[in-house]
Amino acid sequence: NWKSVAPRPEARNAPTTRKIDCPHCGEGLRVASRAINTRCTACHTHLRLEDVVLRGDSPVTRIVTCGSILVEPSARFSGVLQGTEIVIAGRVMGTVIGTRRGEVTSTGKVAGTIATRDLAADGRALIDGQINILHPDVMVVAGDTGSDSKPPKYRPGE
Repeated sequence: NWKSVAPRPEARNAPTTRKIDCPHCGEGLRVASRAINTRCTACHTHLRLEDVVLRGDSPVTRIVTCGSILVEPSARFSGVLQGTEIVIAGRVMGTVIGTRRGEVTSTGKVAGTIATRDLAADGRALIDGQINILHPDVMVVAGDTGSDSKPPKYRPGE
């Protein structure tokens, strides 16, 4: 039954290109929506565009993509994660850079630095390290968490 086959993006009036930002130099690029890699026109660096899912223990210590990264609950990663959107449900030790959005779920544990424009963290998520939020006006707000940070002052009645 060929009627149930999804037509190509052009046939269903879907966008054929998408906008990405180079994670190395910040240059804005337009690429085909079905592309899996390209080269930045400004810095000539090879860019990976596909989404990445981490399961189990990862031998890789650096993952850089213009797509999204999902760290599953059973995954453990040590190193640098850099992507457009990063969702952490497992354990990560190192640096997490989400150029647009970052999320730590209730099963997620992060030890290190998180830098992103928008951070969503569940109340049961464990984050030990530094959090940097980049605002649209290019101002960075930093905050420490965990045992290295100063404990909040106790106020009677709270």
